[in-house]
Amino acid sequence: MADDSDLIVNVDLLVASESRLKGIQKELKNLGNRKDDMRQYWGSGEITEAMDEFVDNWDDYRGKMLESVDSVGKLITATIDGFTGQDAQLAKELRKGKKRK
Repeated sequence: MADDSDLIVNVDLLVASESRLKGIQKELKNLGNRKDDMRQYWGSGEITEAMDEFVDNWDDYRGKMLESVDSVGKLITATIDGFTGQDAQLAKELRKGKKRK
């Protein structure tokens, strides 16, 4: 972009962020519910009940985090598309202007 531009967009940073969010989303999806596998290690009934409640809450919050990560990912993708599309359009217009001179 020009030195006098009011807006500077780091598309590389946006692309890297998009990639990292996809990785986070993948990890959150792959965690799954391992409550049944771990129950034997929890010990007494009170601890088992507390851990069951914790895991159930975690599953709920994990679902909400997945929704949030998905929403942010869509916003980043739209931003990348918007700015790269706009940048390409501006470059095209500049090339047309140079050809007319």
